[in-house]
Amino acid sequence: MTLDFSNQAHYFLALLPEIVLSLWLMAVLLADVFQKGNRSDASSPSIAWLALMGLIVTGIANAWLITLGTPAAPGLVAVDRFRIFSNFIFLIAAGLSILLSMGYLDRRGINKGEFYVLLLASTLGMMLMAASLDLILLFLALELMSIAIYVLVGFDRRDPRSSEGALKYFLLGAFSSAFLLYGIALVFGSTGSTNVAEIAPLLRTGLETNRMFLVGAALLLVGLAFKVAAVPFHVWTPDAYDGAPTPVTALMATGVKAAAFASFIRIFAVSFAGVYQEWSGVLWWLAVLTMFGANLIAVTQGSVKRMLAYSSIAHAGYLLVALLAANSYGAAAFLFYLLVYTLMTAGAFGVVIASAKDGKERIALQDYSGFGWQQPVLGAAFAIFLLSLAGFPLTGGFIGKLFILRAILDAQQPVLAVLLVLASAISYFYYLRVVIVMYMRPAPAEDSYAGLEQSAPTRFAIIATAVAVIALFFLPGWFLNAAQLSVASLFAAPDTFLGLRP
Repeated sequence: MTLDFSNQAHYFLALLPEIVLSLWLMAVLLADVFQKGNRSDASSPSIAWLALMGLIVTGIANAWLITLGTPAAPGLVAVDRFRIFSNFIFLIAAGLSILLSMGYLDRRGINKGEFYVLLLASTLGMMLMAASLDLILLFLALELMSIAIYVLVGFDRRDPRSSEGALKYFLLGAFSSAFLLYGIALVFGSTGSTNVAEIAPLLRTGLETNRMFLVGAALLLVGLAFKVAAVPFHVWTPDAYDGAPTPVTALMATGVKAAAFASFIRIFAVSFAGVYQEWSGVLWWLAVLTMFGANLIAVTQGSVKRMLAYSSIAHAGYLLVALLAANSYGAAAFLFYLLVYTLMTAGAFGVVIASAKDGKERIALQDYSGFGWQQPVLGAAFAIFLLSLAGFPLTGGFIGKLFILRAILDAQQPVLAVLLVLASAISYFYYLRVVIVMYMRPAPAEDSYAGLEQSAPTRFAIIATAVAVIALFFLPGWFLNAAQLSVASLFAAPDTFLGLRP
C-alpha cells in the first residue's frame, strides 16, 4: 500500500516497529516490577529473555515495512529499505548485547531489570534516528538514545572507571548536542524548514552560498562526528568504552555508531548533496585523521579493551571513506561494512567477557598468553574477529574493505584509497600482536583458563558471529544486493545522491 501522511493513522503504520518496541519496553519494565526487586532467584533470567523476544518481534514488524509503498508525500518518518536495513543492524547489535550480558551482570552484581529497559530504550532511539526525515525528530531520537547510554555506561556504580567514563561521556555529549541543536536552528533560519526532503531542492536555487546555512551544516557535522567518534571528536571514547560494562561497550561500538552514520547519510548524502564540495573537504580530513590517528594510538595500548576502543574509532574512518566515495556503490559498501563491523566488533568484546575468571575480565595483553591453546573455541573465534577487523582474506572484513576500495577508486580518489590501505597496514600490528600472544606465548599455568565464567548465551553469540563473519566472505552477494536496494530506495531520484555521481 502507499502511505498518505495527510492521514494521521498512516503514521502508526510507518512507526510500527518503534511502537512495538516501545510497548515491549514498558512490558519489560512492568515484569521487572512484579519481581519485587528479587533478581537473585531462577526467575531473573526471564527479564533478559523477555527483552530479547521483544527485539525479535520488533524485527518481524520491521520486515513487514517492506510491504508498504513509498509515501505519497514526505513526512517526519522515512519508509524505505535503507531504514529497514539499518534497523536490522541496530536489532542485531542490541540482541548480541543482551546475550553477552547474561551471566555477566550476575558476576558483576548488577543484574537489574533497568539494564534491559535502558538497552531497549537506546535501541528505540537508534531506530528513530534512522527513520527521521526531520531534524527536530532526529534530535529527539538522538537524545533518547544518548540519555539511556549515559546511564548504561555508569551502570556499574561500584567501579570508579564506570562512573568516570559516564561523566566524561555525559559532559562531552551535552556539548555535542548543543552543537547539533544550534546547527539545526541555523539550517532552519536559512531554509525555513527542518525536513531533509524539503531542504535538498532548495540547495539548487543558490542557497549553497548562504553563510548561515554553511555554518549550520558545519555544526551538524560536528555533532554527528562526535557520535561516530571521529578524530578529533573522539576523546570520550577510550574512557567510556573502557569503563562501561562490556556488553554496553559492545552496543556503543556497534549500534550507537551505526545510528549516527545512518543520520550522516540522510543529512549529508541526501539533503546536503548540493553542497557536497563544501563538506567533502572537511570529511576527507576527518577520515584521514581518524584512520591514522586511531590506529597509531591503538599500537601503543597494553589493554585489549582500550585497543578495541581505538579500533572502533579507526573503523569510523573507513566508513567515512565509503561516504566520501560519492556514488551508489560506495553507499552500498558502507551498509555492508557496517553489518560486518557490527558482527566482528560485538564478537570481539564477547570474547573479552567470556574470558573472565573469578569476577575479573582479562584486560591486559599478557593475560591472553596461551589462550588459543587452552580455550581453542574462544581462541579461534577471537582470532577470526581480529583478522576480520584487520581485513584479512577469508573474513567478511576483507570483503567489506574491498568494496570500499572499489567505490573510492570508481570515484577517482586514488589518494584516499592508498591512505586507507596504509592505515589498515598499521592496524595489522596490534591485531596480529594479540593473535601471536594467544598462540606463541606459553600460559602462566596449565589451568590458567580453566573454569572461565562464560554463560551459554554468551558462548552462542560468539560462535554465531564468528560463523557469520566467515560466511560473509564466501556469500556476500545477497547482503550486498540488499544494501544496494536499500540505497536505491533512499533517494527519490538518481540525481539526489552525493554530488550527482552515478
